[in-house]
Amino acid sequence: MSVAIKKGLTIAVFASCILLTSCGSKAPPVPPGTIRPKSIRDLSYRVIPEGVELSWSVPVKNIDGSPLAKIRGFQLLKAEVPAKGACLGCPPPFGRPIDIPFEARPEKTRRMVYEDRTLRSGMRYTYRVRTVKGWLNVSDPSNQVSLAWHVPPSPPSEFMAQPSKNGIYLSWQAPVKWVDGRPIDRKLLFRIYKCRTGRGRWRAVPGLVDSTGYFDLAVKRGIRYRYRVAAVFLYYGSEIEGACTHEEVAQPGDLTPPAAPRGLVAVQSTKGVEILWQENTEPDLAGYIVYRRDPDGLIDRLNHRPVYMPRFLDRTILPSGTYIYWVTAIDQACPPNESPPSGTARVEIVKARPGNR
Repeated sequence: MSVAIKKGLTIAVFASCILLTSCGSKAPPVPPGTIRPKSIRDLSYRVIPEGVELSWSVPVKNIDGSPLAKIRGFQLLKAEVPAKGACLGCPPPFGRPIDIPFEARPEKTRRMVYEDRTLRSGMRYTYRVRTVKGWLNVSDPSNQVSLAWHVPPSPPSEFMAQPSKNGIYLSWQAPVKWVDGRPIDRKLLFRIYKCRTGRGRWRAVPGLVDSTGYFDLAVKRGIRYRYRVAAVFLYYGSEIEGACTHEEVAQPGDLTPPAAPRGLVAVQSTKGVEILWQENTEPDLAGYIVYRRDPDGLIDRLNHRPVYMPRFLDRTILPSGTYIYWVTAIDQACPPNESPPSGTARVEIVKARPGNR
């Protein structure tokens, strides 16, 4: 009997411990839909002629990691103060939130874009954004972006990209007006954008350029590059960037042609006209091109592919007359560089008349 009671007490105490442990580890139940979305961390801006373009990633999860199935919209917090003398470390005086509706599913829209066209020159603006999941269910504010706004400059003009042996030289003319038509009376800097043709994204060349020319040495031969340039105005610590120029494409390469071949001679034989010359010594030599001018002044290129050896046999059956030959050398550049013509060699073709044998 005592054994049975002791065993029963042991079971009862063990069960009580399980209940106490379980009750202590559980959190209070949370009603569906009350878990807030994760806050936005990548709010960014881009100056446009009409104001500023704000963008951010659409959140897809709640703060507990669960999927965010639906969003009602966003609240944009905006503060406006004079740029001159603004206290950069003071809390921004945000006004009433601007409601931005959102009707898509979060997982279907990766990024949200909003244009604020109510900006004024000479003012500093600060922005944050919050996600609205439902009534009284709003995320924490996003990261903060701030800028002093000014009407941007017009695009530079006369933009050109000129290839050279070691790189590509870019040149342009600075704009003379802001986009609202007023004349520019401030110093401008310039930002260069670059990407490879056929692939890759536009990327800004590090740093701002303070002149209207730039020599890009960070290029590779045989690769075509695309370029654009934008004017930048530094205004109370903010970069006011204007629209880009049209696009220019260039490819660096060797622009130095080989030397003209020397010592050209032409000799008529039973097989045709044999042309000989001295061999060029350039290490990037691709071969030679042979030309012929007939008695009527017409010029023919005798080989479409370069010949590498310094000799060529013209097997063409030629009428009587005087023929002039010359040779050029080409290198392995893309496109190849062709040398000046060699000296000429003259050949007189005389056909025997019937009966004069």
